[in-house]
Amino acid sequence: MLEDTEWLSDFAFFTDLLCHMNNLNVKMQGKNKFIDDIWAHLKAFELKLNLFAGQLAKNDLSHLSRLNSIPSVNEEKLKNYEDGLKKLHFEFERRFQDFSAIQTELDIFTMPFSVNCEVVRSDLQLELIELQSNNHLKQSFLNIPKL
Repeated sequence: MLEDTEWLSDFAFFTDLLCHMNNLNVKMQGKNKFIDDIWAHLKAFELKLNLFAGQLAKNDLSHLSRLNSIPSVNEEKLKNYEDGLKKLHFEFERRFQDFSAIQTELDIFTMPFSVNCEVVRSDLQLELIELQSNNHLKQSFLNIPKL
């Protein structure tokens, strides 16, 4: 098997992909993780999947270092990997669509002074306007050390 270029390229691709997925997994673990932090990591991973797929379409393997180390990877294989990444991206979008649905609510807590009050739920609009109009609160929020 170690002499079979096709098997080696499959192995290298999946090793690269698992490395990226493991990085996502590590980022999502630990104490004091807010839901918006986890959502940000998931969105970033989805963007990375799109980037990898687009790069594979151009034969750019810069973020797939193990696959890049295999000499002369078959173009059909690259197309299959690209298709697999697109399917994985779609699956991530599908599984985490609930986060997209509550994006505005998450934004209220992470960046309350930047949220348009017209797009939040009506029961929060008046309080959000009061909050955004209070310069003392705004300055205090901006001075909070970021984690």
